[in-house]
This record gives sequence, C-alpha cells and structure tokens, in this order.
Amino acid sequence: MKNFLYIHGFGSNKDSYTGNTLKQLFPQFNWTLETFDLLHVVECNQFIRQLIKEKQIDTVVSSSLGSMYNLFIKKDEDTDQIVNKILINPCCFPSRELPKIATIPPKAIEMCRAAEFNVYECHRDNTADNLFGIFAKNDELLQYHDFFAGRYGNYGLDGQVESSNCIWVEGEHHHLDKAVLADAVQQAIDYFQKVAERKQKQSQKQEEKPIVYIDLDGTLVDWESGQRRLTEMERVQYDGFTDAVPGLFSRMDPMPGGINAFYELSKKYDVYILTSAPWHNETAPSDKLRWVQKYFGIGEDSPAFKKLIISHHKDLNKGAYLIDDRPHKNGTDHFEGEIIHFGSEQFPDWETVTTYLLGR
Repeated sequence: MKNFLYIHGFGSNKDSYTGNTLKQLFPQFNWTLETFDLLHVVECNQFIRQLIKEKQIDTVVSSSLGSMYNLFIKKDEDTDQIVNKILINPCCFPSRELPKIATIPPKAIEMCRAAEFNVYECHRDNTADNLFGIFAKNDELLQYHDFFAGRYGNYGLDGQVESSNCIWVEGEHHHLDKAVLADAVQQAIDYFQKVAERKQKQSQKQEEKPIVYIDLDGTLVDWESGQRRLTEMERVQYDGFTDAVPGLFSRMDPMPGGINAFYELSKKYDVYILTSAPWHNETAPSDKLRWVQKYFGIGEDSPAFKKLIISHHKDLNKGAYLIDDRPHKNGTDHFEGEIIHFGSEQFPDWETVTTYLLGR
C-alpha cells in the first residue's frame, strides 16, 4: 500500500477536513486529493478511473456519497488487480438519500440508481478482501452498517467473523475526531496487510499442489439426467444429436458424490475442470459455465473460481492426474500424467477416486 486517493462527500471538495487530515496522519503514503462533481456519475467515474491509472493508486478512501464511486471501481483490465477500498460513513443508496437533503436534478437521481444497480446486481469484484467499512455510532444522516456487514462482512465458513472489516467508531457523520480517524484507518490498513499475507501464503501453497483435472459430462455431471429432461419436441428434432440441444448442459445434475469430492480434493490438489463442448452447440460453453457457477458459486472463494477449461485437446494441459469417463477421447489418451478412468471397475464412483487420490 503506497498510493492513496481520497474521494470526498456531497458538497465537499479537495480541501475537505477528512482528506487533508488523513494526509497529515499518514504522511508515509502518497495522497491524491481532487474535487469531484459527484452529481455527474459518468464523468466522475471516468475521472476516478483516470486518476487510478495515472497515479497508480492502490487504495481508495471515501466518505459518504463518494463511497458509491469507490464501490463502483472495477478490477484493472490489464493486471486483474483491484484497489483496496476504505469507506467512511458510506452512502450506499444515494438515490434514496440525496432527495432528503437537497433538490437534486432527476437525471442525477436516475444515474445514481443505475450506478446502484451496477454495484449491487452486476459488480462481482467487491469482496470482503478489498473492502473495509467505518461507521460512526451517532451518524445522524446514514445507517448502512448492517447492510454493509451483511453483504460484505468477512465471515468464515462457520459463520463467525474471521477478522472484522466493518467497525463502529465514536462520532457523527461529519468530521470524525483525529484520533478516531487515525485508529480506524490504521485498522483498515492492518486488515488489508493481513489479507495480502494470507493470499501470498495461499499462492505459495497452491504452487506446491499437484494439478488434477476433472472432466464434466459423465464424470462430475450426470449426463443421463440431462437426457431425461429433454422435451418430446427436442427428442424428435435432435434425434441422434442430443448434445446439440441448446441449454442442455445447464440442466444436468451433479454426479453422486462429485461436488463433495471436488471440495475434498481441492484441499490437497490444485483442481481444475477440463471439459470439451460440442462444436455445433453454441450454448454449450456458457451452459457449462452456468452449471459450475450454480453448484460451486461465483465468488473468488469458490474452489472452482476461474478453473473451468474448455478444450478439445486435453493433452495440451500439464498436470499430474486427469479424471475422465472417456479415456480415449479429445486427447485424453495422450495426457502426460496419470489417467483415472471414472466409471471403470477400479474407479466406479467418486468414493473410490477420492480415496485413491487422498491416499497418494
């Protein structure tokens, strides 16, 4: 963490108390303070993106309405990195709050509503790892602590807080005391450093794990379950070519024990899904992605996050094991590692496969 950007709230500017106080409190960082026209969503968002790129910003601190723009920030298209975001008394739904305090042009409210839809319905980059919320106990204007904690709180698999990224502090909406501000932002900095250390350890561990590829159709996915869901019209229309039915690959059930096996194997191996898609079924690739997201989730915490590979030449992938029900198709027979023939006498189900691999 080195280069910080501060986004002020409604009615403020680059000379804001909070921004300049933070600059004094944390002189070890390079601070960028600018004036933003917060009622012009498109222009303001573009300006922020430009600043992040030009100043190589890695952390964005925002107050009140400025936090909507902070939440709007996406990953860099070239580096796939996203900034750390510290939100102070955030205004999460400005389309609701702004009309309460001022006369706002209808166009501005409409654009705020569009931005809110983007942030909460489409945006997938905001996670507990890159967000930290600071909420004043006596905030007289906004009450979004519970919303933020419920949506972005850092909870473990057992539902317990691992390391809080959502804190209460003494004060009101404007001008938090210097000592309060210093302590709260330092907690955020410490939190992001812990996240970075954890990710580095996970990355090192991942590099040490042998790679396992798992086929989908007939292996992780119950192919016959999709066939049973074909309509009478589809059976006639695609007789002999049912793998070309649009949407077919999103209708299938998991193979018994397959989902659990994926999770178990991911503890010891670097597991990927390696599948082919019928060349004449244009929906098959997206159907398979939809299936993986349905059963494993879409977030970065999913064991299958960005681990779906679609290829007709499986031998081009390097790894230790390939689990497949068709060991002589799509280059499987030329795979460099060990082939585990799923459905064979030796490996009739996922229990035998898991027992074998976890015992290696």
